[in-house]
Amino acid sequence: MNVLVKIVLSHEVLEKSQFAQFQKEIERLIESGGKILMLDFSNITFLKNAELMAVVAIVKLVRDSECILLISAMSEQVRILFELTGLEQIFQCLPPSEEVAFKSDLTEPLGGLQSVAS
Repeated sequence: MNVLVKIVLSHEVLEKSQFAQFQKEIERLIESGGKILMLDFSNITFLKNAELMAVVAIVKLVRDSECILLISAMSEQVRILFELTGLEQIFQCLPPSEEVAFKSDLTEPLGGLQSVAS
């Protein structure tokens, strides 16, 4: 397993019907040696309450391990939501200029989810 795993989020994986499977995939990545998980929000322009709670659940899961959780490609609307709720103090969000360094063409299937490993 690579040290950095980039996971491209979608609204579907954050919904209740698929979130349990998504959590299992995150756990698998951590157990197989992933040290830095980067959630790519490029496909997320807004978050419903349930989706926001799913993201918080991911943070709790990662905190219990020795992994680092990064967030990249956050839209302006999601950034404002994080600021209003105080979540920007919990998450490590990459500024757009730093995201370029993590681009990779290597992909790994993640239980039907799109993932980019580098």
